[in-house]
This record gives sequence, C-alpha cells and structure tokens, in this order.
Amino acid sequence: MLDRIYKLAVLLICVLITTGLAVEKPTTQQKTCVTEECHADYGKKAHVHGPVGLGDCTSCHKPLSHEEHTFQFDRKGRDLCEYCHLEQTAKKVVHEPLKTGDCMQCHDPHSSDNKFLIPEKTVAALCATCHKVTEGLAFLHGPTAVGECTVCHTSHSSDHADLLVADQAELCFSCHAIMQDELKEFDYIHEPVKNDCIGCHDPHGAANSKMVKNLAPFLCYLCHKDIQKIAENSTYQHSVVGDIEGCNQCHTPHASTVKFLLKKDAKSICLTCHDKPHDLGQDKVLPAFTDELEGKEFLHGPVAENDCSGCHVTHGSEYFRLLAKEYPPQFYAPFSKENYELCFSCHSENLVLTKETSDLTDFRNGDLNLHYLHVNKERRGRTCRSCHATHASNKPKHIRESVPYGVWSLPVGFTKTQTGGNCAPGCHLPKDYDRKDPVDYSAWSTE
Repeated sequence: MLDRIYKLAVLLICVLITTGLAVEKPTTQQKTCVTEECHADYGKKAHVHGPVGLGDCTSCHKPLSHEEHTFQFDRKGRDLCEYCHLEQTAKKVVHEPLKTGDCMQCHDPHSSDNKFLIPEKTVAALCATCHKVTEGLAFLHGPTAVGECTVCHTSHSSDHADLLVADQAELCFSCHAIMQDELKEFDYIHEPVKNDCIGCHDPHGAANSKMVKNLAPFLCYLCHKDIQKIAENSTYQHSVVGDIEGCNQCHTPHASTVKFLLKKDAKSICLTCHDKPHDLGQDKVLPAFTDELEGKEFLHGPVAENDCSGCHVTHGSEYFRLLAKEYPPQFYAPFSKENYELCFSCHSENLVLTKETSDLTDFRNGDLNLHYLHVNKERRGRTCRSCHATHASNKPKHIRESVPYGVWSLPVGFTKTQTGGNCAPGCHLPKDYDRKDPVDYSAWSTE
C-alpha cells in the first residue's frame, strides 16, 4: 500500500512540474528540508520521527546536488534504519518486513498522526493489512477482539517463535494464571497443556467456543489415532465416543486427579449414562447397571473397586458388551480356553481344566471338580453366566437367582451348606454335592 502511495505521489509531483504548479527548487543550500517552502507538513503531525523533528534530514538522506534538489539514502536496505534502531533486529526471529528492509511497509519515515509512525490508526488495523487472522471467526481471543496484538507478539524481533513475547506456555499462563494454579493440584495433566496450548486452541479465534480448533472427537483424533481406529472400526462401538463432544463427557481436556484424565472414577463416569436402561434395538434393552447393584450384598471384585475397565474397554471392542476379551454371551458353549479369556484374566484356568482336586475349588463333590463337570464339554458346556451373576448378587460366589434362557428366566435354586450345597435349577432335578461325604452321581447323565 505504501508503495502505491509513493508512486502516486511521484506521479503527482511530475504533473505539478509539467503544469508549472510545482514549488520552485531552493536556490541556496538549506539547513533543513522542513521549511515553509518544502515538506512543511512533515513537522506538523502528531508524531514526528526524531531526525525530522530536529531538522536533521542528513541522518537518512545524503544530498547529491543542492541545485537539482537530488539526494540518495545514506545507507542501503535495512542498514538505513538499523543504524539507529539496532535493538529492533537483535533477537533470533525477525519480522519479515524488517528482515527485508521494508520498514516503510509499517512506518512512515517522517511523521504520522498515529502512534509509532504507523499509517493506520491502530496497531491491529496495521497488522490486519497482512494477517487476516479474524475473518469469519465466531469466537475471538480477548486480545485479538480488542486489537491488542502486542500483548502476545513483538513488532520487530523476538527470541521466541512467531514473534511471541515469551515461550508459548509461559505466555498463555501470564494471563491464565488460575489455570496454572489449578494444574499444580492435579496428578494427571494432558501433555499439550504443559507446553503446547495452540495444539488444541487457536490463539486468535475460532469457529468454536473456547477457541478450540475443532470439536471432539475430531480434535482429539489429531493425536489419538489409535482411539480413532478403535472407535470407528470395532465390531461393537461405544456410541458416546463418536458423538460430538462425546470425549468431554468422560474426560477433562486439561488435567484430572484420575488416571486417563477422567472427570471422576470409572464407575461414577459409567453411571452418568448407565443409571438407566438403554434401547439396543430389535426389542433388546440393556438394563440399568444401578438396578443390578441395588440391594445386592456381594459385588464382583472390579465392581467393588469401581473399576469397570477391569472387564470392559471404553472406546470399542471386538467382543460382546464392549468386553476386553472373549466371554460367551449364551447359556451353552463348546468348551475352549479361548472362550473364557476374560474370566481367566483373574481366575485360574485350572478351575475348568482340572477334573479332580482337593483344594482348587469348594464347588466339588468329594474330589470331583463340578466346574469341570459343567463347563468342560465338547457340545453343551454351561458358560460362567449360567450360574454366576456378572456384577452383583445376594448369594455367595455371585450365584444368580435366575438366568435368561430364551424367554424364560430359568431359576438356579442354589443353597449353600457347611460342606457343600444344593442346586434346584430349571435345567435338572435338585441335586446335592458334598466335599466330605460325596454324593453318588453314577445314575446321572454327564450332560
């Protein structure tokens, strides 16, 4: 813009000279160029360049011919301004116009009605002639909104990237001091918060509130590619993960006292949704988790420890009900160790691999391991869920009151005794077992 103004000024002078209206050249050597005859307006504006105010034009201009009123700059390129303003380029990162010696892109070399001899009324307006950082943005960062560019940036040179006045995190915390104080109280801090605020936030403005560059989960996926892959490609997908801002329902973006930046402990987080039934479609309903726990005396270990992730994965899974490993969803299943990987994560696989034992389990008739008898079958092995409640029960060993069997709620009918117990289930006639005085099963089918 200044270049265009300069060219127009030269053109106007040429016109005035050719029309005889130009001011006559001084016929004698002048002490200063700022006289009533020439350049009178240079000293009348609100802000005057020091040499101009002193009438010392030769600080910048070297006269060639007084008679012809010609001159040349005393120094070339950026050296002309740097000769006096050396400190402006002393740091590592130099503003591009200054680096190329184009100081007049931002400053009038003689005088201006604006502070700092700039051609625009404000610094923000001047910056905007090159840096279109606010166009089309619904939300602006405070300093940007009021045109205070120099709160964050230096105009000429800096020891920090992007001409920042300090390192990025230090600069952000210089205003966001409350955030910095809060971070000291947390055990787990999101890595970008430590030194890369602009990894998530645009420092000038954004289309989204809080100046985030994009909404979750898309913003989160920029770093968490592994989570994106799980969330988008898993056979069983956790619906909330793909929802807009779904990540923020469970995680806090800055810091937390809970691992994985969770807002609360895992169980409390899960119960913000799973305190009510969820329609799974096709006449299937996932019952409220709270209903399964209400009034129950015995809680499964992970449930008692508020650790849903002991059995479930959060973002998506290849297994039924977002389970971490295989666990048959049906009543019957052919036995294989792989079918029970989830249970064997905590419980010994020998519970179903060992036919006879004297101490491996209390569920035995004499030395006959009744887990082996029920589960270890080639065709119709009873799965763990056939007898045990997954989350909680009012019976020892998490024995169920009943188990879904098609449309029927099949009763288990378990009673514990001092040395054994009795089952009166819907799948066979009542039957006892005793560890000290074994019951004779010879007349019973192994199926």
